[in-house]
Amino acid sequence: MMQRIIRAICPALLAACLCPPAVQAQVSIGQCMELARENYPQVRQLGLIEEAARYDIASAAKSWLPHFTVSGKASYQSDVVEMPFDIPGFTFDLPHDQYSLVGEISQTIWDGGVSGSQKRVTASGVDVQKGQVEVSLYALNERVEKIFLGILLIDAQLEQNGILEKSLERNASYAQACIENGTAYKSDLEMIEVSMLDCEQQREELQKDRVAYVSMLEKLTGTSLAGQEFITPDENVAMAGIPEEASRPELQLYDAQLAQQDALARQLNSKISPKFTLSLQGGVGRPGLNILKNTFQPYWTAGVKMTWDIGALYTRRDEKRKIEAQTRKIESDRETFLFNTGLDATQMRSSIDKARSQLEKDKKIIALRESIRSSGEEQYRGGVITMTDLMSRIDDEYNARVAESIHRIQLLMAIYDLKNCMGY
Repeated sequence: MMQRIIRAICPALLAACLCPPAVQAQVSIGQCMELARENYPQVRQLGLIEEAARYDIASAAKSWLPHFTVSGKASYQSDVVEMPFDIPGFTFDLPHDQYSLVGEISQTIWDGGVSGSQKRVTASGVDVQKGQVEVSLYALNERVEKIFLGILLIDAQLEQNGILEKSLERNASYAQACIENGTAYKSDLEMIEVSMLDCEQQREELQKDRVAYVSMLEKLTGTSLAGQEFITPDENVAMAGIPEEASRPELQLYDAQLAQQDALARQLNSKISPKFTLSLQGGVGRPGLNILKNTFQPYWTAGVKMTWDIGALYTRRDEKRKIEAQTRKIESDRETFLFNTGLDATQMRSSIDKARSQLEKDKKIIALRESIRSSGEEQYRGGVITMTDLMSRIDDEYNARVAESIHRIQLLMAIYDLKNCMGY
């Protein structure tokens, strides 16, 4: 019999030794922020913006490629050039119907900087569009932060709820024993049972809230978080990662907008610059280059052509002033943003100091409330106080612990608000 038991137990023991216990998966607030960014539909715009920019830049570069054109013409003229006198032995007779077929190859030698300025404008426009997307994506961090820390707050409250439940169960067992011995009233146990029901009701509400919060975070991150442990951030590590000066995506967007205005200002110069083109024409026509011959003749020409459109000078001053005004507006918006960010950061640092001060007092309050509750249990057993007094002390300890957990999460919220304000 013993041998059969050993043979049955040994495989189980061997499997337990070879297979270590499963470790609960953990997730941090930073991982959730990264997942939310990757999952957010707007992030796809970054790739689309770059793809469109490649096409625009490639189109601008193709302006330097040789251009080939073919043109043909057939016409009938009511009058032609005639010699005012006759030359013996020479006939000059231009036809009224004339024909030509011409092919031309042209190569830009200098475009006045048009293609280069267009590339700079396109590139700066891409930076502006990407900066706008980054600003929108950055707002996700705050949403993830609120939900993640909300889950941690619920977990802390559930932990305190469990401590209260054990305390009530312990006192309920003692009250039941006292009732059986005739040293306590049934109402004492009923008071504890009411508190236990309240405790159970609070736990159920907290669990439902947690399910809702986790569901929202799953939708943001696009991944399942069921059964995962949410890591409480270390406040010292979080504070150490906060930059001294703001490094928000909005600042990068302002820089990109200023660069775009600079590119537009340079583009004004290219609009008034002359353009030079090398061209080669070849064709056949009647008459050809020699109009004295009334036959189809092949011909070719080569040369350099200059074009200079000074029409842009008429609007240059107004366009330049418009760009300068827009530049000043962007600089003003940037200064305003930095000013407001500084004010917000000052307020958030004050909130951090306040939360830390509250936590220091919470530790002392909890220690005192725990001591008062413990002595109250002894006093109740000794018949010095009533169950009502004891339950009041238990509630006071529970409320002190809940307040401490709330203040701890408020501290983390203030720290991450500061991180979000200054930039990650």
